[in-house]
Order: sequence, then C-alpha cells, then structure tokens
Amino acid sequence: MHGNPHQQGGTTVVDPVCGMTIDPKTAAATREHDGVTFYFCSAGCAAAFDADPHRYGHPQVAH
Repeated sequence: MHGNPHQQGGTTVVDPVCGMTIDPKTAAATREHDGVTFYFCSAGCAAAFDADPHRYGHPQVAH
C-alpha cells in the first residue's frame, strides 16, 4: 500500500495577489484582514495587498 496522499507536504495556501501556491510556513509575509490571515510569496505581493486589502481580502462572490 502506498502512503496516505493527505500526508504529502502538508497544507498549502494561495497568495491572493499573484495566485501562487505557497507553504504558509515559508511565506515571505503575512497579513491579517477581517480576522483572516493571508500569506504572500514576496514582500511585493504583501505591499500590493496593503495598498488595497479590500480588493484581495474580499473576492467577488457570483450571484
């Protein structure tokens, strides 16, 4: 029997600015917005989030 697929590398998150999949343990930066922690691949993406957190922190919901 092969290993459990849920144990391969743990949890990943998506950078809300660039869409890159990253490991939250190695994220270059984090921000908290409305009680949610966001993770970023670089300081540049974190700066873009800081400039307009509502754009990235509140994705548009289709109705």
